Parts: sequence; C-alpha cells; structure tokens
Amino acid sequence: DNFEWAFIGVYGPNVDKECRLLWEELLGLHSWWNVPRCVSRDFNVVRFPTEQLGVVNFTQAMHDFSDFISVHGLLDLPMAGGRYTRSNSIPVSRIDRFLFSLDWEEHYPNMSQRRLARVLFDHFPIILEGDAIQKGRRPFHFENMWLQVEGFVGKVKDWWDSYQF
Repeated sequence: DNFEWAFIGVYGPNVDKECRLLWEELLGLHSWWNVPRCVSRDFNVVRFPTEQLGVVNFTQAMHDFSDFISVHGLLDLPMAGGRYTRSNSIPVSRIDRFLFSLDWEEHYPNMSQRRLARVLFDHFPIILEGDAIQKGRRPFHFENMWLQVEGFVGKVKDWWDSYQF
C-alpha cells in the first residue's frame, strides 16, 4: 500500500504584497498533486497580531495568510516550547510553522509542532511530531471556520433534513 505525499518547504517574500504570488503558486502545486501535503518553513508573515511583538492590529497580509490556510483546508496547530520562531532581530515574530492538510493528519495523527532551542541563527528550529502512520478512516473533525462560508449552515441543514436514519 503506497502512500504518496508532498512536503513543501517555502521561504516567503519579505514584502507583504508579494505574498499573494506565493499563495497562488502553492495553489498551483496543490492542483497538480492532489495528495496529502505539509507546507513548512519561513513564511515571512504572521497570522495574528499576537505572533509579532508590539503589533496590536490585523494587517491585510495577516488576513490573506489566514484566508490561504482556510481555503486550502490546512491545519495550523499551536506551537509548544515558545511563542516566537524568530528573535535576536527585529521584528520578533512567529513566521515559521508547519501547515498540513486534513488527509495528511489522517495518516499522521496527533501532530504537534514544537520550538527547539536556538543555537546560531536568528530563527528557532521547529519540529513536527506525530504518531506512526495510520490506516483506515479517522473520525470527523468540525472546523469553526466553515460557519463563515456563505450558505454553509443552510447546506448542512438541507443535508441533515434529507439524511435517512
């Protein structure tokens, strides 16, 4: 039983406006290889103001990054071992992370990401940990973000009303 997957390492642009090109390129990769995937490394953008020291407001780049994650059905787990992945330079932030698809999580359950000790560089290394490969079906996971999609609640209600118990 062969398990095909994609691990994609990225180094995001330093200019927020150029990030959209990265999101489009990653979308293209997904359309070519519809396999479980993990996207990781230095995105050079944060998702939330709390991920960058001294920032209090959301930016368009943060919204775009979160939209990219949501549209592609990627999981962004909390990071253990520390709050930021880049320090010793300005801005102190969490720009490194692992994002992975739900079908990746089906094969590698109980994933977690953890920040390791920084030795030389201004980035802390992070590690993705999980259980051994699993075969078979995984239980259903509900994502709160689905409630934000226009018409989602109505579609679920229609499905529920038509389901035969």
